[in-house]
Amino acid sequence: MKTKFVFSLFSIALTLCMSYSTTLAQAWIARHGLSPAQYQTEYNTNKQNGYRLTCVNGYTHNGQERYTAIWEQITGPLMATHHGMSGAQYQSKVDEYKTQGYRPTQVSGYGVGNEAKFAAIWEKIPGLWAAKHNLTAAQYQTEYDNFKNQGFRLVHVSGYVVNNVEYFAAIWEKKTGPALVAKHNLTGAQFQNEFNTLSSQGYALVNMSGYTKNNVNYYAGIWEQISGDPRAVRHGIADGNYQHVSDNMYYQGYRPVFVQGFASGNSARFNGIWVNKNYSAADLNKINNAINTYMQAENVPGLSLAIMKDGRLVFAAGYGNARPDETMSPNHPMRIFSISKSVTAVAIMRLVQQGHSNLLDRKVFGPNSVLGAKYPTPSQGNAGLGNLATPHPLHQFTVRQLLYHTSGMRTGNGEPPFWSATSTVAECMADLMGRSDLITQAPNVGEIYSNLGYYFLARVIEEVSGQSYETYVRNQVLNPSGIGNTMYVGLANGQSKAGEATYNPQSSQNMQQFGGFGGWVARPIDLLKFLSRVDGVSTPADILTSTNYTTMTTTSGFNNFRALGWRVDGGQQYHGGSFGGSRSWLVKRPNSGLSYAIITNSNVSNDWALKAVMDNLLPTISQFPGYNLF
Repeated sequence: MKTKFVFSLFSIALTLCMSYSTTLAQAWIARHGLSPAQYQTEYNTNKQNGYRLTCVNGYTHNGQERYTAIWEQITGPLMATHHGMSGAQYQSKVDEYKTQGYRPTQVSGYGVGNEAKFAAIWEKIPGLWAAKHNLTAAQYQTEYDNFKNQGFRLVHVSGYVVNNVEYFAAIWEKKTGPALVAKHNLTGAQFQNEFNTLSSQGYALVNMSGYTKNNVNYYAGIWEQISGDPRAVRHGIADGNYQHVSDNMYYQGYRPVFVQGFASGNSARFNGIWVNKNYSAADLNKINNAINTYMQAENVPGLSLAIMKDGRLVFAAGYGNARPDETMSPNHPMRIFSISKSVTAVAIMRLVQQGHSNLLDRKVFGPNSVLGAKYPTPSQGNAGLGNLATPHPLHQFTVRQLLYHTSGMRTGNGEPPFWSATSTVAECMADLMGRSDLITQAPNVGEIYSNLGYYFLARVIEEVSGQSYETYVRNQVLNPSGIGNTMYVGLANGQSKAGEATYNPQSSQNMQQFGGFGGWVARPIDLLKFLSRVDGVSTPADILTSTNYTTMTTTSGFNNFRALGWRVDGGQQYHGGSFGGSRSWLVKRPNSGLSYAIITNSNVSNDWALKAVMDNLLPTISQFPGYNLF
């Protein structure tokens, strides 16, 4: 059935998803993959909470009826909405609401089995309009041409397939407006070409629809020659990637104004239009161009970035892929390697703060030391160190010297227990305590960057706290910083956990044994939450006292930037991580209120170049939003 309605009333412009608050991060709610019952429940709940439905689309996933929807916390004219309607039921509702002064402002057609179904929104607003549904492609083109000649403007189109035949539902309004282009039955490549061409001519996509025929995805769209807030468009997003894309948009300050799902084989794909009222196009381009240029130069498959301003998360984004065919999002955890040392250092300072005031200057091994009773050293000294042989070289250094890398201990982590998936702490310690080559110089005469030193510091934390290293860090550092289970010590077998990115190469070290010096996995968002609580800034409140923060960030005297688990240089407080298939930086910039965390899932040729990209980029951003996305 094809239906047409025309009402001669004064014209009023219709804009789907009409309003957005730039100060309230949750001024909107977007959902996808909802069953009919779930959608109805969500609709009822959101309506009670003051949210208005602004966008709804039906589709099928593996033959099952599903819905996407957007609600906004706005007011508007009286409205009605129904879903799961047959063509006859939709016709009946159009007739019923017509007599009450309502008109359809959005309609979604979708095939369920051998039947076309419809979801629609009606609003009580005046205007001269026309609506038709169940049009074949040829009929749709004819109607489009006829209505255009009569001064009607296409404002909404929905393509759908039933029994392998494409149909269209559309809404027109009789009004003037900017130049408009409408296209349908475009393949994905054709749609992208049209999008690129029209974008270069100043057109913005305002409505789109996807549908599948003969296992080929097709698209219809409406473009208008308008300017305004930055707009992002994605089409044909695979079902498994839609949430990652959505997360990316959210953390970059975008809000969804249109989301549509459509059946594609046994799965579903999604189209979306997002608008950004929080960043200028120039600033977004600066960020994206800097990161994409770096990734291309270094052949980086995936990167995740987060930016904090005055203790607020103001931007986060994933670039490239977290796994093959999986879009990187800000919510993918990745290995941070040596930034783990900063985590360990803060845990030590928490112990100091909790009553172990002399911990920093206690000996680590030997008589009356922290670990001497649990991990005794061999009786013989190290003949290769001359006068260091007595007392034993491992008896010489303190907790503070381990933190400063001035213990005289070599770098380490090449020992077999660190690469065995079954090794235990006891086995690692037995291996290390049996070696005669750990100490290469006397303590406190210079710096040797030492992973082994931070492995021993993890054991100090366990011994003093009576808890496992990860448990103490979680209870006393992560939880007080508001960090959840997206930050954790990685797996013993060196593989990625579910939801974690994969790496290039995927190195197989025992991340549990790496824990204290390089085993943590986190999102950049988590790292900034952590930094915001240990950066010496009062908002949000630090988990360390000002005295302990000063102690932690005081340099060693042997190196003008090496502090306790951190580098402190030119007003920056920072640390990097570099090993295997991941590179990372966590940086508090001086005198700007800006901090950032950035992680790649691959090797790069120059770790410091990655830091330089961000250090050069951030001062060029004209303005950051006032919201907090933590």
